Amino acid sequence: MSKHRLQVDSVRYRIGERQLLTDVYLSCETGETVGLLGRNGSGKTTLLQIIFGTRPTVSKHIKINDQVYQAPYQQPDLLTYLPQQGFLPKDIPLNSVIDLYYREAQKRKTLKEDERIQPHLRKYAEELSKGERRYFELLLLLLSDAKFLLLDEPFSGVAPLHVEVIQELLMQYAATKGFIITDHDYHTVLKISDRLILLHEGSCKPISHAEELADWGYVPYGKL
Repeated sequence: MSKHRLQVDSVRYRIGERQLLTDVYLSCETGETVGLLGRNGSGKTTLLQIIFGTRPTVSKHIKINDQVYQAPYQQPDLLTYLPQQGFLPKDIPLNSVIDLYYREAQKRKTLKEDERIQPHLRKYAEELSKGERRYFELLLLLLSDAKFLLLDEPFSGVAPLHVEVIQELLMQYAATKGFIITDHDYHTVLKISDRLILLHEGSCKPISHAEELADWGYVPYGKL
């Protein structure tokens, strides 16, 4: 199976007088999980939204398979994005969400017969726990044709049992998708990532060893 490659280059973003992102570069291939770490306010969510194409900025260069895209989200087979706050509608039960999201009978069947989703098909998103919602949202995205998934805080507020379930779900698709994951649960990100990037003072720092996170001041020494 041929690899697909996402390249993000020359990303700059300013908020008022503050230069939040400065010539950011990162890349990801299908079959690879890239962990994007950084302190609160470092620009992780902003960067994912810029890559997705929904946050405008004065400078960015987004390429997938060497083709430049200004708004990758407009092409359903390129990449998709899991926002921090989720995206499920509040007034539609899960079975109807599935029918609206997918026309393909096989994908609908896969979702509706999933053992973790099936008991909740007649429920609304707000009736689910945070972990149940996250699992459902992720499976919706994973079944898409998108080659890359940008995951913003997929483990935040999720009970430990569901953190493990979500890890297992991501691993099922890890061979064919490319993931860029940011989360403050850095232990989980360390566990599932093939490569680590630290967003620090506006630029991306490749991390070769977990101990370097302490060197950059992201975590205290002795916490890894």
